[in-house]
Amino acid sequence: MREKYLLGEIFPVKFLVHSTSGDPFRVLSADWELLSYGNKESSGECDITTDDDGNTYLGMTLEPQKTGKYTLVVTFAIGEYVFKRDVDFEVSEP
Repeated sequence: MREKYLLGEIFPVKFLVHSTSGDPFRVLSADWELLSYGNKESSGECDITTDDDGNTYLGMTLEPQKTGKYTLVVTFAIGEYVFKRDVDFEVSEP
């Protein structure tokens, strides 16, 4: 994911989810929130996909509505565990 985007861009994002121990797993659910200065601007469910090599991806499409600093928070469940990951980026005028 890039660190900077231009206002008006619509872009897909994919997160690779993998086991650090190599054990098989299944993502049961996943969602995302797009925060602008800590305030939720948009949210949704992630598309959970697996490729031919067995890699699991969480996908979403983002469309920030204003300039400034953003945080994307992805929450996903594997078994009884819930994980959260966040990524910061900035949106500026073209």
